[in-house]
Amino acid sequence: MSEHDNTQIDNTALPRRSVLMGAGVVMGGSLLATAAQAQAPAASIPQVGNPSPPTVNPSTEYVFTIYATISGAMTVGPTTRGQIRAIPITGGEVEGEKIRGRVVPGGADWQRSRDDGITEIEATYAIELEDKTLVKVVNRGLIDGQSPPDNRYFRTAVRFEAPNGPHQWLNEALFLCKAGLHPARANTVQVDVFKLV
Repeated sequence: MSEHDNTQIDNTALPRRSVLMGAGVVMGGSLLATAAQAQAPAASIPQVGNPSPPTVNPSTEYVFTIYATISGAMTVGPTTRGQIRAIPITGGEVEGEKIRGRVVPGGADWQRSRDDGITEIEATYAIELEDKTLVKVVNRGLIDGQSPPDNRYFRTAVRFEAPNGPHQWLNEALFLCKAGLHPARANTVQVDVFKLV
């Protein structure tokens, strides 16, 4: 360096630059390795063979039936996801060995009819038990409009929200339902509730 040259070299910059360049090479190599692994043939994935059936097959236990009375449908009409309508829930009864009560008027069963003949349902309402406990009910499921009317596929999964106390067991299990129009009661949907055990 001449006496007229005032340029100074930062000796700390060189090692830092070298380290950064080295890190870039390592990262680049890592990315190439990842890409190579992604293109590896599927044959390298171990095969587990035919799994044996599980030793435990979940079953259901009947707990009670909801008889929900309904009134005429209120039609929203066609949407991008199908025809939508709401069926008002006007009352009804709850009957079972562990639970008895009534269906509180004011809920609704919202339905979406799809092009494949399946209707998606979501019913939201409340039941009031004999001891005046209110329980929220949300029931979601499917109706196959192409299945035979006398054995229509109308299945749901129901969720209860009960307060702490004697009925909190409703919060602590999964429940499935078989539903359909009651054969003898006009404007009544029968919902048989089963606990998954």
